[in-house]
Amino acid sequence: MVDERRVQAGDLPFQLKDAYDYLRRTLAEGGIDSADFEARLILEHRGGFSWSDLIARGDAILGEDIRDLILSDLARRVAGESLGRMYGEREFFGLPFFLSPETLEPRADTEVLVERALAIFSERGPAAILDMGTGSGCILISLLSRFLDSYGVGLDLSYGALLTARRNAARNGVLNRSGFICGSWGDSLGKKFDLVVSNPPYIANHVIPSLQEEVRDHDPILGLDGGADGLQAYRDIFSGLNSLLAPDGKALLEIGFDQGDSVMRLAEDSGFCVEGVWPDYAGLPRVVEISSGDK
Repeated sequence: MVDERRVQAGDLPFQLKDAYDYLRRTLAEGGIDSADFEARLILEHRGGFSWSDLIARGDAILGEDIRDLILSDLARRVAGESLGRMYGEREFFGLPFFLSPETLEPRADTEVLVERALAIFSERGPAAILDMGTGSGCILISLLSRFLDSYGVGLDLSYGALLTARRNAARNGVLNRSGFICGSWGDSLGKKFDLVVSNPPYIANHVIPSLQEEVRDHDPILGLDGGADGLQAYRDIFSGLNSLLAPDGKALLEIGFDQGDSVMRLAEDSGFCVEGVWPDYAGLPRVVEISSGDK
């Protein structure tokens, strides 16, 4: 494990290519899986250096002020804070998203949900989309960026998260086709949607202390805590989903890797039809697809 104090006082090389090697090595020693990518991201954010710069301008000299910023970022990263939190934004599905303390940091596995929605509605986009627990708005906004004739509603209990989602909708050019409402799991919306999506909190509360530092210490507890068994949000969703889902509509819900059977059982017990469970990039169950069923 890397000593944070050594990083803070570390001897970051002056030449760009050597600084890159130092960052990559130190991040890897600190247990960062994507050390190569994150080293490049730090250099890009702090010095404006692209991947092509590393190849063509590897002998470029870093200024002292840039080196200080890079070392500070490196120390914070190996201490468990993600670059997304440090820089206040994160890319998701090829789009940029602002983050705030009230929003989860988007993660690549959630892109599977977006990809499945695009496959389901490949010929004609859903007229109306509901994103429950929208957070940064990354799911809804990514869908609206592809479904150009669709309108979407983002729902969240956190007013701060809704402000961030609205900023992201404006940033990505879909604000005129989206609305954001403070509420819980579809309360009193009075409308049916062709597509309902959600990445609800699904971590059992006794598991939260054992999560990675960048999740446990920096993601909002409201977006993580799924109750005693991690399934409370799904119970709440299924209790009101029938009044929200159009007759031919679909619901796509992200799940924990070990929750497939439990969530399917809850859905079926609530009268819904489970159309399938879709894996993430590691091959683990990640998204449950649901339709209205015979009610």
